[in-house]
Amino acid sequence: MSPSSVERIPGEPPAGTKWARLPPTAARTVLALAALIVLYLAFETGRYVAGYNVISAMQERARFTADIRRLKAANRSLQGRVAELQTLNAGHQREDEVVTRTLSELQGQIARQAEKLAFYRGVVAQGAPPIGLRVGEVRLSPGKLPLHFIVNISLLRADRPDGNVSGTLSLAVTGRGPDGTTLNDPALTGARSGLAYQFRYYQELTEGLVLPPGFRPSQLTVTVRSSRKDIAPLTQSYTWSAISGP
Repeated sequence: MSPSSVERIPGEPPAGTKWARLPPTAARTVLALAALIVLYLAFETGRYVAGYNVISAMQERARFTADIRRLKAANRSLQGRVAELQTLNAGHQREDEVVTRTLSELQGQIARQAEKLAFYRGVVAQGAPPIGLRVGEVRLSPGKLPLHFIVNISLLRADRPDGNVSGTLSLAVTGRGPDGTTLNDPALTGARSGLAYQFRYYQELTEGLVLPPGFRPSQLTVTVRSSRKDIAPLTQSYTWSAISGP
């Protein structure tokens, strides 16, 4: 059989060529790589003919990448600034709340002081007693036991409060006993000589009274004495029914 008559497998390189020495798998791999290279060259040739420049595209891509990094850095800086401003705003809100609360408290104090000042001015306008004090409100309420009473008395300055004033306050009850006689008994509060006071603007005092059985009170007398011997006492009387509470 002649060499030309030898059957050749389809796809196998002709006998006697260098491809014949390669395994079939390697040959197919080389052909595939060659086809890819040809396709890529054709692709680049088409882009070049269309005006596409690889170097310019790479430079533009580098510029875009740098711009993206710069914008990201600027964004992080702005986010940090926003967080800082939010923190400052929260701090300012807390400060505003504190200032508002403080102003409200101060306004309340000013209102109370204004009321006291108006009250003191009214007292002074009526004429200050020699002792420099005035008896404010006198309230009489029943105690827990029969014939027991509690007296609440407020004292206030009737002159300019340059310093503290001090002294004693005593009580006396006028009324009729079981036999119809009039009694003026300053000993209804016990053995004490009086309530001590010391203040600059205002003070409230509380004293207990115990009436004898069958005694009908008609009047309560309050005597305020100063610790200064050269000042005469201040004495005021009140109708028992007018100052008695429920």
